[in-house]
Amino acid sequence: MSQVDLETYKTELTAARDRVLQDKEGKRFAIFGYKDSGDSNVLIVETEEEDEDGGLNGMVEEFSSGRIQYGLAVVKLDRGKKSVLVMWQGEGTPIIRKSMCAHHQTDIARLMKPTSTYIARSDEELDIDNIMKIFT
Repeated sequence: MSQVDLETYKTELTAARDRVLQDKEGKRFAIFGYKDSGDSNVLIVETEEEDEDGGLNGMVEEFSSGRIQYGLAVVKLDRGKKSVLVMWQGEGTPIIRKSMCAHHQTDIARLMKPTSTYIARSDEELDIDNIMKIFT
């Protein structure tokens, strides 16, 4: 089992995380993935953006079906704001890669400090309503 490398780009990873978590409007999101088009264990910031419809809405559109990726967003609720780390295992990702990266999830969640985590393995599971159920 190979460990995830969170140290090489730690400054960039934590800066992106902090910008998302400190977003009071809930419009910012970040997508994290593996360097070298997903062929390494070095975690990088793939994209960081704002979406006028909300960070979670924009984020789910950015996941790639052939990749393992992690998306961080803040959602505004009646009782305040919460963060979610979506752990995306694209349907086209080789099973060996899915198995290897499954061991990385705990370390990545620890670094990202979300309120909740959500694992999605298909487009159907990557539905806003399904993700929002974790907050009820």
